[in-house]
Amino acid sequence: MPRKRFYTVKEAAQALGLAESTIRRAIARGVLPARKIGARLNIIAPDDVERYRQERLGNQGWVWRRAPDYQPSRMAVWARNYRTRRKKE
Repeated sequence: MPRKRFYTVKEAAQALGLAESTIRRAIARGVLPARKIGARLNIIAPDDVERYRQERLGNQGWVWRRAPDYQPSRMAVWARNYRTRRKKE
């Protein structure tokens, strides 16, 4: 029976086209499951990398903004109004 090939954080980042720090944050938040090997090495199953690609990539932030009950933050409203005023000048 062949063994599964696991990804390191660096390899997963390259496969997903993301920065290593993004992968480490996803692991810390629990969004991307990983196994800790030793003090500094995390390994990630290929199935988890593919699941992360399908569920997360291309959706950052936009999923919530498309929801019918979405209300932008006060800062987002202020920034939009500020940009509109600046364009008029």
